[in-house]
Amino acid sequence: MNHYGKHFVAIIGGSVAGSEAAYLLAEAGVRVVVFDQKILPYGKIEDGLPKWHSGLRDKEEDLIDSRLSHENVRFIPEFKLGRDATLDELVNDWGFSAVIIAIGAWKDRMIAIDGIDQYVNKGLVKQNDLLAWFNHYHEPGYEGIAYEIPNGAGVVGGGLASLDVVKIIMIELVQRALKDQLGIEEDMFTLEKKGVAAILENHNTSLEALGIVPCTLFYRRNAGDMPLYPRKTESPEGREKARAVSEKLLNNYKNKFLFNFEPLSSPIAVQESDGRLSGMTFQRMKLEDGKLSPIEGDTYEFPTTLIVSSIGSLPMETPSLPLAGGMLKTYGQYGCRVEGYDNVFAIGNVVTGRGNILESKKHGREITENIIDNYLVPMDDPMAQKYDTLFREIEADADRKVGNIVDHISSSKTESDEKVNEILDRTTKLQRRAGFDGDYARWAKERRPVRLEDMLTQS
Repeated sequence: MNHYGKHFVAIIGGSVAGSEAAYLLAEAGVRVVVFDQKILPYGKIEDGLPKWHSGLRDKEEDLIDSRLSHENVRFIPEFKLGRDATLDELVNDWGFSAVIIAIGAWKDRMIAIDGIDQYVNKGLVKQNDLLAWFNHYHEPGYEGIAYEIPNGAGVVGGGLASLDVVKIIMIELVQRALKDQLGIEEDMFTLEKKGVAAILENHNTSLEALGIVPCTLFYRRNAGDMPLYPRKTESPEGREKARAVSEKLLNNYKNKFLFNFEPLSSPIAVQESDGRLSGMTFQRMKLEDGKLSPIEGDTYEFPTTLIVSSIGSLPMETPSLPLAGGMLKTYGQYGCRVEGYDNVFAIGNVVTGRGNILESKKHGREITENIIDNYLVPMDDPMAQKYDTLFREIEADADRKVGNIVDHISSSKTESDEKVNEILDRTTKLQRRAGFDGDYARWAKERRPVRLEDMLTQS
């Protein structure tokens, strides 16, 4: 056993950043306990990455599984920070050498209208909830919230995650109408790959003929201002290139999935009927010298029975975690130490506050010119490389911060045999409570959800 052998580090959250940190520490000889709130530690790989990215999803989950199968890693499923133990308890009572917070950002930012929370799942749907439903409702025995996608839905947002939401809505509408009205069954993967416009043309029909009213994406700025492409520089040329590419990407999505777009529109009020959302009022905005301001007296109403809020995510409010303005308070080099502690660190989305996978690290690495130049050419999975580069950047960021943590651990007191045994005993009890026997590889293999692509193959 090397000089790290009597150290035990707790990691809260086992997805991309958490599993990478666990593996790096374990390889250094540190013993690690990974606590995750769910049965499986896949986070938004499972619940936030749209299920048409099936190959990328499986690749990333396999990678997480391989990391957490390391002999120096103990996995604890169904653990909730604040319910099963507080941060103070993990640090002071349990005796971990360090704690790493990697819980991601699961709390949806809400549209800034007073009282809007009362309409959640009464006409107002959060993006994270919609994605979780879309990814899992096909599973036998699904018991989550069931959403019915109506004609004429609205989406408030403007990032890449918002484009995923409008794709989901349009795919669901067209798939259902083709089956119910024409007896044509088109699978989701084909609709996403080819686009609803091409599928409708193949079947010699249209949205109008099927009685479909497309959804509308509302954004408070113009299409060129959407964060769809990172600026390479802050020069005028760099800004103009980013604007042009964002407009091109949005137009490509509109042409392929046939949704509407309303720029310079900011939501200001909810319309209600029988306690449910029945529409939303928007304020027309203007941009002058880069500054956004309302156009006096210019408002309009959008009647609908469904509005999806897609404006980003924040870390969940958790007892003992210091938050300010929805963000985790951190300090020190790289901003990875949690305020109030000298041996608690944070990595990943819980620090950045970016719940959307693509936006969690400045939209991943720069999108290559080759992809942009060829974006309008049909591709098997045009977003997959962008997600993949993001995951690799999250891992690189975890690597950098774990180096900081190892430096701290190497200079700190090692745990006594008594403390180590106490941690082992406590974590074993938590494993047994969840019905987990400690064999992570078998646990993960037996509990992965039923995949839609497998169901389609079998049918």
